Amino acid sequence: MRIGKVTESVLNRSVLKLIKSDSNKKSAAGRSDCAYSLDEKGSTIMTAVSTFTAISEEAAYYAVHNAANNIFCDGGKPLMAVLNVMLPVDTEEAELKVIMRRAIAATNELGIAVEGGHTEVTDAVSRPMITAVVTGEKSSQFSEKKSYAGLDIVMTKWAAVEGTAILASECAEKLSERLPDYMIREAQDFKKLVSVRRDAEIALENRLEQPGCNSCEETSACRETSGVVFLHDISSGGVFAALWDIAARARCGIEVYLKKIPIRQETIEITNHLGLNPYQMISGGSLLILTDDGKGLVRAYEEAGINAEIIGVTTDSNDKKIINDDEVRYLDKPQPDEILKLAGITSADFMVQ
Repeated sequence: MRIGKVTESVLNRSVLKLIKSDSNKKSAAGRSDCAYSLDEKGSTIMTAVSTFTAISEEAAYYAVHNAANNIFCDGGKPLMAVLNVMLPVDTEEAELKVIMRRAIAATNELGIAVEGGHTEVTDAVSRPMITAVVTGEKSSQFSEKKSYAGLDIVMTKWAAVEGTAILASECAEKLSERLPDYMIREAQDFKKLVSVRRDAEIALENRLEQPGCNSCEETSACRETSGVVFLHDISSGGVFAALWDIAARARCGIEVYLKKIPIRQETIEITNHLGLNPYQMISGGSLLILTDDGKGLVRAYEEAGINAEIIGVTTDSNDKKIINDDEVRYLDKPQPDEILKLAGITSADFMVQ
């Protein structure tokens, strides 16, 4: 099989189908990025997992935040993290300390702690592989709709924020041949944008309430929101993969305008120089949101100081269209994340070793 996340057909055929065929359990697989269970008090407990294999000194930091982002997107609050760290045989102890410091930095930002895990040196991996499992408690939920057609698609922050931060750190020497140092430093600081905590909070504040909900004192208060019905964090595979995911989960088509997808100039310059596609690159920190009122939601984000744009609409067809002026292309199934190409780049004049 190819490198990266398994294809949708393989996932459905060899993973989700087997989970769903288990008659003893009702599974959330395929409907959410989190697993659910009930504790003894009846509270909904959520669990999300993220494995980070891309070359980055910040791998543990990103793994923790990516798992926590799944919790935020499903209306939950992270409670704790557990780490699984697999190290190649030539790893020095100092490298393990760096991994743990990065993980702890992320949990500190989230207000949680690393409560346990597993650490192993093995010849089964050629570089560190960090898996973060974040557990949370569900506090909010979205109203189900019979049809998700005719909704605005809103995107927060910018495409490839996380990938840009990784490239700016790992390829700084190569990038300095063409780009000014201040731009590289600013791109490295994109690391600070990888959490969707506030993005998700605003979406939840504007969610379409369940009929008869108790979340507001008057029914009119529900109608004053922006009618958010679905949100999905943009992670591995980038914006294009996330667009495919929301269309598949919402069982609708999409029409997205390429030039409406927000992207920073730093990302454009860096990905152009390295020959990578920013729309297929890991984008932790950004959300895709389906809402009845895109303009109202964008205003809510602007008031909070968060960049947001309406990038398209959902349709009642199965077509997944990307429109660029007069050119229309149909979205491909999710491809391997562009950031994984770093793993195959060994030239000393391309990447800092």
